[in-house]
Amino acid sequence: MKKIIAGLSAVVVLCACTSLNKNTVSYQISKYDASKYYVVAGEGESKDAASQNALAAMRQALVNNAPDLEKDAILTDLMANAKVDKVWRDADVSNKHFFALAVLSRANAQKILAPRMDQLDAKLAGLAAQFSSPAEPLADLKVAYRMQPLVQERSLLDDTYQFLAGNHQGYAPENFKPYKNALKEKMAAVLVGVDVQGRESKVMVTYIVDALNKMGLGVVDISDPDKQLAVEILTDIDGYDSKKVQGLVWSSASAAISLVDATRNVTFARFNVYERAGTSRQADSMRRSMEATGQQAAQQITARLEAYLKTR
Repeated sequence: MKKIIAGLSAVVVLCACTSLNKNTVSYQISKYDASKYYVVAGEGESKDAASQNALAAMRQALVNNAPDLEKDAILTDLMANAKVDKVWRDADVSNKHFFALAVLSRANAQKILAPRMDQLDAKLAGLAAQFSSPAEPLADLKVAYRMQPLVQERSLLDDTYQFLAGNHQGYAPENFKPYKNALKEKMAAVLVGVDVQGRESKVMVTYIVDALNKMGLGVVDISDPDKQLAVEILTDIDGYDSKKVQGLVWSSASAAISLVDATRNVTFARFNVYERAGTSRQADSMRRSMEATGQQAAQQITARLEAYLKTR
């Protein structure tokens, strides 16, 4: 995916403003060595407007490549190194707009990004050294949770590094990859047994398993002896005709949920969720009400599980 994004960067440069004179802009951009400079075009009614629009277009291109970058202070550092190097007025354009090129040295961008990634790799190395030997899934998971935001930040910076690098290669992948893999392995090593009983249980199971997988945890049958956690759900559902709207059939679905630490045989959360839905067909109403209940149950389960595991 990153190769595709990198390949499209030239298109982003040319299409920063749809009304630009493509031939003139292409010619001006061709004067820069693409392996050394990242160049984005902009236009405006004045020199200043064109310059600001070119810088804004560059900033937006960086954010489009890695949306979370907008929340990171390093974006300000990168843009501080971007300069408007060329402003001109194209005589062939009837409305006499001004055009500008924002230019960022790829080498300077790498000098900004690399030290941050080195710092993160060092922090990840320190945390990885805390993994227990032999492995203890729940104990290691607490370390993994501390690694998680660092891995996310490192990935964000690496995405930006690849986008701006002349060869579109990542930064020191041999340093980062082991920690990224370790995080996935430690998360997946925590096995969660799932048991859903009651009507429309297959609908509920789909949402719960998907939510647990997105957390990175392993999902097993409730009978698995190696499980560390258990999610036990009892569902119920009924349907009834609306008293106010003829032809409308309501369905109410509920789920009683228990979260259990199987290693301690302790129930650490117990709660209920309830939703209803109405359609012209009872079967559709039942399915939709259970889907809505499943979505709500999945949200609460993941939130409560994560809170418990981080403080356990």
